[in-house]
Amino acid sequence: MKNELVCKTIEFNKKRKKRSLSGYILIYSCYFLIALFFFLPILWTLSLSFKTASEVFHYPPTLIPSSPTLENYGVILKNTSMPKYIWNSFKLVFLTVTGTLLITIPGAYAISRYRIKFKGLLLYLILLFQMVSAMVIIVPIYQYYVKLDWINNYLALAMVYIAIQIPFTTWLLKGYFDCIPMELEEAALIDGASKLKTLFSVTLPIAKSGISSAIIFIAINSWSQFILPFILIDKSEDFPVSVGILLAQGTYQQISIHYVAAASVIALLPAILLVLFMQKFIVESMISGAIKG
Repeated sequence: MKNELVCKTIEFNKKRKKRSLSGYILIYSCYFLIALFFFLPILWTLSLSFKTASEVFHYPPTLIPSSPTLENYGVILKNTSMPKYIWNSFKLVFLTVTGTLLITIPGAYAISRYRIKFKGLLLYLILLFQMVSAMVIIVPIYQYYVKLDWINNYLALAMVYIAIQIPFTTWLLKGYFDCIPMELEEAALIDGASKLKTLFSVTLPIAKSGISSAIIFIAINSWSQFILPFILIDKSEDFPVSVGILLAQGTYQQISIHYVAAASVIALLPAILLVLFMQKFIVESMISGAIKG
């Protein structure tokens, strides 16, 4: 009887391992297909950026250039204002990240910690504004900005960026604040710390991973904005990189696909570096939190 029970247990464990193995294979296959769907256009753009004009329309097309060249990058960096466009984007991203965090950190903390009447309704109203597309509000904003003489004003443009980022960032940070035990803050208050000091010395260091995630989200969304700067900025030297790529396409009277691809790769690099840099802080915060726990 005992041997029969052991055999059944072993057989059950084998079946469970087979089911879990097949489940892992299915899940990672889906991950691979999704990653391929998103990364294949990036790989193709990277390939085009190293091709010559004659090889761009070579048939059948090849992913790996037969004679890769860096000339496209040199042309974009020397003959266009791409460095200036990247610097303009950095300024917009800095203003947007700073302004959004200054508003959403106190707001999310208050929603998380204080008893607010109709809190649930308030949260859904905040999230409702996230569904409003920039295409819907761009015409009235343009009319207001023309009357206020705010066209070509980076701070005014960043205000629109900030308004767009606030709803989701508030929800994101509120979720992180909810996960921080209130006992830690109560202990700091008992020791004589004020609410503001408790926020900066206790809560924010623990929520560093959430703030880093918010910075990545805000920066990437601000970096890739096209419609708003295209409408609210009319001086070519003030364009951010998302609009500057469009100008690179019309700079040359010849085939320019390889130049546009090189400009796109240059514009993509700062966003990738930002994610890699901020990801380090997310991992460090999670590890330190696990060790302290």
